[in-house]
Amino acid sequence: MGNEEMQAPASSAKNGALPPPNAPTAPGLQHPMAYYFVSELLGTGVRYEDEERAFGRLEDIGARHAQISYPLAASLEVVAGRRGIVLVAWSDVTSLSSRQIVVHRGAAEVPKADFWLRRDVLDDQVVDISGAKVRRVNDIHVLHAEGQLIIAHVDIGLRGILRRIGIERPACALVRWLSDYTIKESFVSWRNLEMLNPNVFSGELRVSAPPSQLAEIHPAELADILESLGLQDRQALFKKLSAETAAEALQEVDPGMQRALISEEVPEKAADILQEMRAKDAAAVLRDMHETEAEDIMSRMESGAAEDVQTLLAHEGETAGGAMETSCLEASPGQRAGEVLEGVRAVAKEAGVFNYVYVLDGRRHLLGVLNLRELFSAPPDAPIESLMAAHIVKVRPDTRLRDVGRAFAKYGFRAIPVVTEDNVFIGAVRLTHVLDKIWPMFRE
Repeated sequence: MGNEEMQAPASSAKNGALPPPNAPTAPGLQHPMAYYFVSELLGTGVRYEDEERAFGRLEDIGARHAQISYPLAASLEVVAGRRGIVLVAWSDVTSLSSRQIVVHRGAAEVPKADFWLRRDVLDDQVVDISGAKVRRVNDIHVLHAEGQLIIAHVDIGLRGILRRIGIERPACALVRWLSDYTIKESFVSWRNLEMLNPNVFSGELRVSAPPSQLAEIHPAELADILESLGLQDRQALFKKLSAETAAEALQEVDPGMQRALISEEVPEKAADILQEMRAKDAAAVLRDMHETEAEDIMSRMESGAAEDVQTLLAHEGETAGGAMETSCLEASPGQRAGEVLEGVRAVAKEAGVFNYVYVLDGRRHLLGVLNLRELFSAPPDAPIESLMAAHIVKVRPDTRLRDVGRAFAKYGFRAIPVVTEDNVFIGAVRLTHVLDKIWPMFRE
């Protein structure tokens, strides 16, 4: 592809849509367009139009953001031997090819570049939304049209690497000869890239879609992306996530990274993120933070969420009280099955434990437990008191998780309620929270 001439409508670069890199030539048009790879242009000789010999070689291309979706070249950085670095305004360029660049002799003032292609973008990283992977920018595709140099695509494929080291053609030919396979180009359009920190371009991660689209990635895959990045890029990406998306991703990363990410957020944003998480998970993040920092964040959380977290923090992490879910399905003994079922539907999405309905009196004493399956199969007018099991396996807040695990192994429940000495219900521990503790028992 490289410097191959391409024909396209003159308006195509102006209306925000560029022709694809491998678009066929359309005959009969008046405005030729040429695509180049930056790796092909770097090192090209640069000469003044009134001289025959080059005075230097292209070192870098400076670009500025434009009203269209694609940045435009603003200046060239040329290494000119003893003269050192010479900056040339793009408006002084009269001819461009991969063989030579011809310019006027300092006729225009050199504008300040917003970023440089070689040192700020090449070898940087992008998040490929479609594949939910972090990829490296191996080359940059630019379009020369109507006197402008448009930054069109980034190359994230193998061919970009082969091109950079000068073996693209022989390597592709060898692979095609050996396996009848053609190594394909792999591009991400610049219009789908967004800087995470517009004030500091160099070294920042770029995302191959607006950050709002990161919410479409599964939280586990987004966590994998965060874990694969360096510290600076990880923080930059995390800061761009909405509170809801950040909370979902945070629950998937390891505890050390959770604390590091939250610690770098301003307290208001940290509070927004933590109150989107399950209380148990938010408490786990805050438990190992500095006490003053944790209290500052909790003071900015909504009162209900803060109270749930505070309840959990009052207990050690390796106890039932420290690992329980405080949001559970509840009912009173006088209610009917149909009424309770409607209430379950309304709160099921927020419930941390959803396998059982816990039956409580007015003072929140635990009277019984009802399996959700039994509730669905019961007649709508059946009283809850007649459906619930009054004999209940329960644990205290200070019960060690290993002992809770033994109860799970013995009775086969999916959740066990947690009550105070006075039988006041305060939450329930899920099997998944202590599975790592009881797994050795199953193996025995």
